[in-house]
Amino acid sequence: MRKFIYKQQYTRPEARRISDGVIMRLDDVYEVDPALMEHFQQQNMPLWDTERIVESRNDHLAWMHEHFAYETLVAGEESELDKGPGEPTPQSQATQAITAKHPPPILPW
Repeated sequence: MRKFIYKQQYTRPEARRISDGVIMRLDDVYEVDPALMEHFQQQNMPLWDTERIVESRNDHLAWMHEHFAYETLVAGEESELDKGPGEPTPQSQATQAITAKHPPPILPW
């Protein structure tokens, strides 16, 4: 655990303009330009909290990619999922579908 020092945590790094309306204070952390958010008062957020949110988001995205990404594309390669299904299976080899038996619906009318 690191020591909380107010001056270090509430003094934000200098902002670098990326494009109109986008600034970057930390590496790979894009923010909306605070000048565009003058309509609502913004709360002062400590640096450690921003780092915690970004780290948590990256962990979540890594977990989602690990569990739900079906393929990873490398620049210049085509997706194999867009090519459609493979060879059709002859009817003799196809298994017959088993229909599920559901109870009758309970309806109020």
